[in-house]
Amino acid sequence: MKLSTSLLALAACGLGTVAAAQNANHFFAERHSMVRGPYVEFAERVAEETKGDVNFTVFAGGSLLPPAASLQGVRDGVAQVTYHAGTYTPSELPVANLIGNFAFYNTDPMVMAFASTEFGLTNEAALAEWKDNGVVFGGGYSTSEYYMMCNTPVATYEDIQGKRLRMAGGAWSRFAEHVGAVPVSIPSSEMYTGLDTGSLDCAVAAADALDSFSLSDVVTHLNMLAVGNYYAGFEWGYNPTFWQGLSQESRDVLFDQMAYYLAQHRVEFDKDVEKAVSAAKEGGLEVFEPDQALKDALAEFVKADEAVLIENAKSRGIENPEALLEDYKRIVDRWAELLADVDHTDTDALAALAKAEIFDKLDRANYGMN
Repeated sequence: MKLSTSLLALAACGLGTVAAAQNANHFFAERHSMVRGPYVEFAERVAEETKGDVNFTVFAGGSLLPPAASLQGVRDGVAQVTYHAGTYTPSELPVANLIGNFAFYNTDPMVMAFASTEFGLTNEAALAEWKDNGVVFGGGYSTSEYYMMCNTPVATYEDIQGKRLRMAGGAWSRFAEHVGAVPVSIPSSEMYTGLDTGSLDCAVAAADALDSFSLSDVVTHLNMLAVGNYYAGFEWGYNPTFWQGLSQESRDVLFDQMAYYLAQHRVEFDKDVEKAVSAAKEGGLEVFEPDQALKDALAEFVKADEAVLIENAKSRGIENPEALLEDYKRIVDRWAELLADVDHTDTDALAALAKAEIFDKLDRANYGMN
């Protein structure tokens, strides 16, 4: 994978400028819950609390780096912090993609956001992979649950046969094939066009896309089968030179603000889903609960796909993927228990839990420093 010529020129010819820059990159639009809190507000709070030592300029909507280039872009110093969707770089991030494709194990987005963050910050194989790719992992995320948003009625197992479903690749594409549908792997930015032109029957994504990607204009039906959620990669990945050049006090601010916005974005994401679905229903969107045959097919797929994940991981050079999945299951189950009695709309309580159970347990003085 290569950066565009202009970005390579920026990295190569303007090294002094790039090194001095403090660029924050995200390919979602600024109004999206994963940007407006964890990037726009985050940058403002970090600048204030570090007294300007860390003062990010936020580039949203892919204006600095296109989605597939964000991993290389942060490594090369074009961005000092970026979001990265891990399925764009399966060869570079086999561990992250193994874990990211395990999205059907528990579909509670809060659990998966916290669990993926803890795993990325603590698992030795994950930490080695981040380092090999020139990134300091700061924290994870999770979308809300993925649903089928369609321009034709899809309520039953029979309905889904032959339907062209936009999928995020990996396990999602395998699920489509398992239920007799046709997976189409395209970026989220192309969902609207696909549905509008008829090259897609359904887009499988978080339902905030009804608003954030204007899918309510081209979608008539919503199937509430929870088809996993997406958390591959990272919400914050830092350039190592930038990270290591900060004072310990500034890194502590980043740790604390990531704990807060890990929780905040999850609360806001679910709110956005509720608002988008409610508005779309008022506009005539028809909502279906999946029939039992479709639910049974999903359960069968989840059970069978773990073996596929393990084989795929081995083919990408991971020596013991079974152990990685067991460690991840342990962390997911831990967070399911920790979050069981916590109000999933209480940002402060959730953030305090993330800080106490994840970020405060790190060796902050040494994390990411070698």
